[in-house]
Amino acid sequence: MSENSGASSSGRFVYLVEDKFNYHLDTDDLTVVVGTVHGTVSVHDEVYVIDYSGKTLLTQIRQLESMSSKGTEHPESCTDAPIALLLGVSPSEIDRFCVVTNIKPWVNQDVNQAVENPYLLGLLYGEKLRDDNYYFGKFVYALAHAFFLSPVAMSKKPVDNGDGTATFKSETQMSFSMLSNDRYPGKGTLPVFTDWIELGRWGDAPKDEEGHVQTVILRFPDIVALTADPNINGFVINAFGELNLFVPTELIDHITSLEGYRKEHGDSPKTNN
Repeated sequence: MSENSGASSSGRFVYLVEDKFNYHLDTDDLTVVVGTVHGTVSVHDEVYVIDYSGKTLLTQIRQLESMSSKGTEHPESCTDAPIALLLGVSPSEIDRFCVVTNIKPWVNQDVNQAVENPYLLGLLYGEKLRDDNYYFGKFVYALAHAFFLSPVAMSKKPVDNGDGTATFKSETQMSFSMLSNDRYPGKGTLPVFTDWIELGRWGDAPKDEEGHVQTVILRFPDIVALTADPNINGFVINAFGELNLFVPTELIDHITSLEGYRKEHGDSPKTNN
């Protein structure tokens, strides 16, 4: 993992749970989680708690707690800072490196809902934890099961089916844009995006004759197939955002060599060659 820094979009936040503690209140067993919010979180926010498997809980933030020179404080909101959250769920339902967010996950691959990757987005903020094997395992699993938006140029405009899907005409050719990377002269980097907000940061994204950015949804195995090209050095997530991550072919090869990945997805194109 390398090359990421952080920021958030207005109205959205992600929060990586770095630790958790039991908090008993009356008859309820609640949980205090520790981490840093990226974006703005407020008391009484309805939030999703997402784990690596995609399991999602909906709960409410009961209280915020921070430390200052004045001692313990309980602010009504917090922006881009370390903060403890009191959540209305029991500790047994939360694990380290869950992600708390107000971004609704992309469920059931519903084409009528915008693609979102809040769990992966939250994990991207864990760069300081890269040497923690437990964190790295969660990151690798999230990466291998994520869905990304990728801009494409098409030789023929697809037919809109009216239900959020489209049908490609016969012999349609698609070409993916590539970015340059000074560390790999002569090779291209595939840009992919966790959501439409991040894609929108690419002001020069390729557009069709009507001025629209055409995209396809890529799974990680799709990216593996594309980056098997020796002229491609890997892919970059959210290249034009303040939070971005370059994933080199070496890391892709490591992930595809893992026993769990091979059981689920089979051998990579490189393995078969």
